[in-house]
Amino acid sequence: MAILHFKHLTHLMSNIVDKTKMYVDMEQSKAYSESRPRYTDKLFKTIADYCKETNPDLDLAVDVGCGPGMSTIGFTKYFKKVIGVDVSETQIACAPKNIPNCEFKVGYSDKLPFIESGSADLFCCGASFHWMPQEETFAEADRILRPGGSIAIFDHVVPSSDIPEVQACFEKYWKKLFPFYPKEATHAIDGFHDLKMPYPGWIRNDEITLSMKYTVQQYVDFMKSTWVCRAYRDAYPDDDILTNLARELTEVLAKSEAGSEYTVTWPVFILMAHKPNH
Repeated sequence: MAILHFKHLTHLMSNIVDKTKMYVDMEQSKAYSESRPRYTDKLFKTIADYCKETNPDLDLAVDVGCGPGMSTIGFTKYFKKVIGVDVSETQIACAPKNIPNCEFKVGYSDKLPFIESGSADLFCCGASFHWMPQEETFAEADRILRPGGSIAIFDHVVPSSDIPEVQACFEKYWKKLFPFYPKEATHAIDGFHDLKMPYPGWIRNDEITLSMKYTVQQYVDFMKSTWVCRAYRDAYPDDDILTNLARELTEVLAKSEAGSEYTVTWPVFILMAHKPNH
């Protein structure tokens, strides 16, 4: 499973990262909204079809830790109403404003007073659950979900390349960046294989991947959107890590004869559970 390409670096992660500083400024949030990969419809349909197993009429989906909405807007095709929630005001400010059945709110995964108890068909977290208090978040999910409602935890993690020289370059730079990841992110890098969902009979889906053709600049823009790259640049202002990355990737691509574009793949995993009807 490609998600494990970077598992050997998780021991570098830190216990002292101040998560309150993550994605709070507008520059970082704009980079996130512009440069992160978009989930394909296959992911949203997979989750919606799972929800329909116990609730055929999909009224409300609540996406917590939604960022600027990449994990949110795809559900608007399947649910009558979708609410995205994030702790970052700047992330919410970057979310789209023109989707009639979708709204975004600043809030916390374990405190959703603006969601009525027993009203949601889906409680989901995309690329964010590892930052949340798990027990309290699951308790709030149970409160807002109607009987037969569903929880979905999904994520894509560190991208990889099938060109060995490019992958080696990725690993060189991610090794510099991993010490700026909070230890909690270990769970996501590992694909949440140690996570137990709160309801019986839950399932796991590892069948979806995101694959995109990237230029060197597009990959640099993606890296710029990550918290760890921002933290590294703050800690080492004299090390122009993005310029160095661009130069080395360009050299590697020239030597590999891969051309100016290469495929980047993000493995996706989904954990899904139905709240019992009784």
